[in-house]
This record gives sequence, structure tokens and C-alpha cells, in this order.
Amino acid sequence: MSSCERCGAELPARRLKEIVYEQGRLRLREMLCPSCLDKAMNESKRVRGVVGTAKAAAAHLDPGRGPAIHQSLGERKATRA
Repeated sequence: MSSCERCGAELPARRLKEIVYEQGRLRLREMLCPSCLDKAMNESKRVRGVVGTAKAAAAHLDPGRGPAIHQSLGERKATRA
């Protein structure tokens, strides 16, 4: 059993979800329950899938309010400059 780093809910480790975000020059990582993950994603400006540290995939959150842009790992498209 592990706990959510925001609300403290006890869950099996496999149910926790990994998020990463920047605060200043630091890259921070949190393990969240599905409910806190939903809240964090809805409060961020942009969400994109990235490779996780503790899990195979993680959600990278860009802070700030605005029209939320969510992009899953399966929906990535190659862009050319």
C-alpha cells in the first residue's frame, strides 16, 4: 500500500499515477490517486504524456489557467519545423 502525495489516501501502488511539473528550475514528481490526478489535470494549462520515473508513463503538467490542452501518448503526431 502507498499513499497519495496530495490527499493521503491509501491505495495499492499500482493504482497511483505519476505526474511531473516544473517549479522554477526544479522538476518535481508526485504520485497521485486518480481523483487528485483529475483535479491536477483540470487545473493545469496543458497536459502531455511523458516517460515516467516510477511508472512507464506520466502526465507532464504545465501550470497556469487557460484552455486546457490534453495530449495522450497515443495521440502524439510528428511535427516538422
